[in-house]
Amino acid sequence: GMRQSELWSKYQFVCHCRRCSASPPSYVDMALEETFSSNPEFLSLSSDYNFLKDEANQKLTDWMDEGTSEYLLVGDPESCCQKLENILTQGLQGELLESEKVKIQLNLRLHPLHHLSLNAYTTLASAYKIRSIDLLALNSDIDGQQLEAFDMSRTSAAYSLLLASTTDHLFRSESSLIAASANFWASAGESLLTLARSPGWNLFVKPELPISTSSPEIHECSKCSLVDRLQVNPFLSQSRNADFQIICNEFLACITNMTRKVWGFLTHGCGYLQMLKDPIDFSWLRQSSNLCHTPCCSDEESNKETGYQESICRRVMQRCDGEERITIFQLGVHCIAYGGYLANICYGPNSHWPCKIKNVVQNEEKSVHC
Repeated sequence: GMRQSELWSKYQFVCHCRRCSASPPSYVDMALEETFSSNPEFLSLSSDYNFLKDEANQKLTDWMDEGTSEYLLVGDPESCCQKLENILTQGLQGELLESEKVKIQLNLRLHPLHHLSLNAYTTLASAYKIRSIDLLALNSDIDGQQLEAFDMSRTSAAYSLLLASTTDHLFRSESSLIAASANFWASAGESLLTLARSPGWNLFVKPELPISTSSPEIHECSKCSLVDRLQVNPFLSQSRNADFQIICNEFLACITNMTRKVWGFLTHGCGYLQMLKDPIDFSWLRQSSNLCHTPCCSDEESNKETGYQESICRRVMQRCDGEERITIFQLGVHCIAYGGYLANICYGPNSHWPCKIKNVVQNEEKSVHC
């Protein structure tokens, strides 16, 4: 199988587990390695295809590592964001690759579920968060600094949400990813709650229409009884014997509905994120066994989307009534609650998750003893 070949080429090791021996590869393994190519001749190279694809993946990996190093080693998160987003958006453009038999100028982009894409989302969520913190640390009293910091926090939350949703999509086909899905949903929830509580909203939310994000009425949800479930200890204990699929679907139905209301707001100004029209519902990926559908818009669709995003920005900046803020807070509560539910399955009722969930949602500074 594909996984066995990769293990042997990289580590001189062959695994004979059911997943590694699967032929054809599982949906998850295909998605984690999938790319888009606009070169039809590239797909017909047979024996040279894998070699050239490995070469292309190595180039993309090196570029990703270089961009990440700008953040982790050099301490330049802005440069890191620019480089990683350029890789996600452009991929390889006209890159000359050659084997013993063929030479080709390759145009190749990463699939949104490719493992390098997931790594990029993780880094970008963190880098944008640090950029926001750094801006506020410089001078939080200047409106321009506050607004830019708010934008960085908004983009960080969007990448966190995208990372959680893509991982959850893969988890639905590979149960071993449940712990990663739990952690990413919880992180996305924290990012969204941080954004909802940001002082940057005061720059353009009408002062006569304040909201209290600590009010339980704001995050009450009749569809999935979220508030009731947050009150129990251990977290969601009354649901442990219920149908797991039904509970997950309840959470995801609410998350999907709220995400569609605020995704345009969260992604405004970020070219790559604007390509992804729906970061939760990945059903379109299953329309083809080789995952050949691209999330990119055509030029005409892109222009329409850009106009739509600009209208959102104008509406929010000129006469925001706080609706987006409330929805983002509700979405954050749902994400962290869903992450807590999955974590409770992974780690059991005696883990730290019940207290952590309550503390984050209630924004308590002191530890709550459960």
